[in-house]
Amino acid sequence: MKRLMILLSLLLTLLSWNGFVQAEPTKERLFVHLKTSLKHDDAQICVAYNIIWAALRSGLAVDVMVDADAINTFKTGMFSDTDSIQNYDIPKNLRQAMSDQFSVLISDVPKTYGEFLIKLNAEGANFYINKGFLIVSKIAPNPDQNLGKIAEYAAKIFQPVSLLEMIEIRKKSLFDYSF
Repeated sequence: MKRLMILLSLLLTLLSWNGFVQAEPTKERLFVHLKTSLKHDDAQICVAYNIIWAALRSGLAVDVMVDADAINTFKTGMFSDTDSIQNYDIPKNLRQAMSDQFSVLISDVPKTYGEFLIKLNAEGANFYINKGFLIVSKIAPNPDQNLGKIAEYAAKIFQPVSLLEMIEIRKKSLFDYSF
C-alpha cells in the first residue's frame, strides 16, 4: 500500500510538470468593453454595470476596458463644471429591480453610478483605461504619471494600459460584452 501511494504521488508530480494537471483551475473571466459615454447613451453604462455585478455575483472574474467615447464619462465636469458620473443617480425602479434580482436589500444597491463603480471594483472587477486614447484626446497627456482630467474617484480605480496590454487582457477572457 505504501508503494502504491508513493507511485501515485510520483505519477501526479510527473503529470503536473508536463502540464497535464493544473494545481489550481483558472477562473472564468468576463471582458467588458465600455465604448459609449453616458452622455450619448446612458442605457449602455446602465446595462454594463448591471452585467458586471451579475458576473461578479455568479463567480466570474471581470475585466473592464474603458475606451473610446466611454472615457469621457469619467472626465471631471462631463455635464458641467460641477457634475460628473459620480453624482449621476441610478433610477429608483432600476435599484429596486436589482435588489429583487440579486436578493439584496435596496439599501445595498448603489444610489449613484459613482458608488456603483466603487462597489464593482471593491467586489473584484478590474478596470483598465486605454492609455493611447487618453493621450490622443488630451485628457491625460502623460497617463503614466497621472490620469489628467479623469475624475479623482475613477483615477484611483482605473489602470492605464497600452494596446498590447489590452489584447493580453482580452485574450484571458472566455466571454465578452461591448457597450
